[in-house]
Amino acid sequence: MKVLFLTVTLFALFVFSYSCGSSGDPEATSPINETNNNQEEEVTDSGSSEPTPPGEFVRVADMKNFRIQHSAILLDDGKVLVMGGKGLGEKTSHNTYIFETAEIYDPSADTWTFTGMMAINRYAFASGLLPDGRVIVAGGRGILTHAYPDAEIWDSATGEFESIAPMLEPRDEVKGAVLSDGRFFVSGGYNVNYGLHKTAEIYDPATDTWTEISSLVDKRANHTVTVLQDGRVLVTGGGKEDGPYLKSAEIYDSESDTWTTATPMAISRHSHTATLLQDGRVLVVGGRGKRNNAEIFDPAANTWTRTPDLSEPRGQHTAVLTTDGKVIVAGGMGNRSSVELYDPETDTWTVLANMEEPRFRHVSVVLNDGTVLVAGGNGKEMILAEAEKFTR
Repeated sequence: MKVLFLTVTLFALFVFSYSCGSSGDPEATSPINETNNNQEEEVTDSGSSEPTPPGEFVRVADMKNFRIQHSAILLDDGKVLVMGGKGLGEKTSHNTYIFETAEIYDPSADTWTFTGMMAINRYAFASGLLPDGRVIVAGGRGILTHAYPDAEIWDSATGEFESIAPMLEPRDEVKGAVLSDGRFFVSGGYNVNYGLHKTAEIYDPATDTWTEISSLVDKRANHTVTVLQDGRVLVTGGGKEDGPYLKSAEIYDSESDTWTTATPMAISRHSHTATLLQDGRVLVVGGRGKRNNAEIFDPAANTWTRTPDLSEPRGQHTAVLTTDGKVIVAGGMGNRSSVELYDPETDTWTVLANMEEPRFRHVSVVLNDGTVLVAGGNGKEMILAEAEKFTR
């Protein structure tokens, strides 16, 4: 009996010593075990094991004016020029105003500074960065509430706008792009009677002249214009505000002054985006009518290929090409704060961190340091002056 009692006592002491984590037990003091326990506690405290969406939006200085349907151009010195738009005249006012003002954002100082004013108040216009660093502005709608033919150029050396020869046609909701030869191309838009244009024209900065070119195959406004790597111009979608929206696409060759009908998109689109990818293809995203889909045009094969669907439908959003060849799509109608990233190499969409402010009709620009500046737009309650930057 004494032997049995001693055996039980020794076993009890061993169990007690093991449960207290004696120095003789290597697992009791294992750093790996402690780390795993801490991780489990963190997941329990958060209430969810879902990963945090990548990236971060941080508020930066507000613009001087509240703006929608404005324009933003990345300048050669890394600053951003924002021009025109429609918005609120004063921070305490809810009355809409059409701006002739322009302001410059300096990322290094996080400041907005007014520069010279345009000759006319305008929004929904075309703009582009010319090879010599100047910025051209053409068309749009102003205080007379119809399309304008007026054009002007902002000079970084003087900080002032100078009026140039007007376009041959007044154009509202006009789309434009700087061609590979340095001339400025515009197409479509609304005329003064709110009808759709089929015409197109090109501005030559060397001679200060606009030249009418061959007309589009289809009348269109709120379409996209993309200069392809071979210098041709891809035009997609568009139509009237209340429809019908177009599936059609066409390509302009400035050397032969001809339009060629391209394979139509799978989906009709209006107020969508088109982004030239690094491999020469074009990513087209969203559009009015709750479009949560995207497709890619291959100019070499004249084919469209659907990508996986986006997480949310988007129209009047922005899409910008990042320095590593991906595309960031932000916001959209319905005051969306969500943002997602398309990777052409893997053909996948990834949901990123939300913007601080939900918005549409805003602008987005990739800065020289790879961050993305987002400014203005329609917010939940009013037009925004707020700006923010995204870092991945």
